[in-house]
Amino acid sequence: MLNNLPLGIYIPGNSPLHRLQARTKLLLMVWLAPLLFLANRRMWHVGPYIVVLALLLLGVWLSHVPPGYIFKRMRLLLLLLGVAAILTLLFTPGDTLTTLGPFVITSDGAWVVVGFSSIFVLIFLASQLVALTTSPVALAEGIALLLRPLRRFRLPADEFALMTLIALRFLPLLIEEADQLIKAQQARGISFSEGSLRKRSRALIALLAPMLHGALRRAGELAVALESRGYAVADEQTMLHESRLQARDYTTLVIVLISTLASFLLF
Repeated sequence: MLNNLPLGIYIPGNSPLHRLQARTKLLLMVWLAPLLFLANRRMWHVGPYIVVLALLLLGVWLSHVPPGYIFKRMRLLLLLLGVAAILTLLFTPGDTLTTLGPFVITSDGAWVVVGFSSIFVLIFLASQLVALTTSPVALAEGIALLLRPLRRFRLPADEFALMTLIALRFLPLLIEEADQLIKAQQARGISFSEGSLRKRSRALIALLAPMLHGALRRAGELAVALESRGYAVADEQTMLHESRLQARDYTTLVIVLISTLASFLLF
């Protein structure tokens, strides 16, 4: 039941995308998000969307991750965007583009659908590529290194990186535990897909107590483990995965920056 949630789980590999430093992929994410939103300010400015989509599809091919695996986790997002697109097309005022019976489709509504749907899909696809090709430890290290200059302002950059690592490691465990609880309840004759809405809601609410108990138990065990090992956020830590940026990292950054900036300025 929970296997189709839109959460990317790290897939070990040795593809060109796997070999990039986590900082490189995070910097590209930070660059693409504002670029796409700025492109949306000019109506029918689709050049950046096309170029970013081409780069992401190239990334999917280079990552050796099955495209069906990624699409499986995008179905919920596409469904929600489809529902939102219908409502937006039908009820957005502006210049008339076409009519469907009593409904008027405006050019403003069409651009809102195309622009914002593209932004959400492209950012989601980029985040999936980062999560699928970067181990949680490397991702936390990359965040810590990128936020390290903020230490001068007494901001807890390392603590934030640790929380990110714990969250990334806990999500698959909690989803797996929830799936086991659902299967155990189904084995006892409880149905989550049949019966009235009230009955199904009560069945789902009954899962909250054991799920919360399991999450608190795992959090307590982790706290004891960290304390027993004398863990503390020190000024300088040894990085397991992150090292100096290599030539492939600089090449990737330059190619993506030049191609996306050119598409933003020229098309």
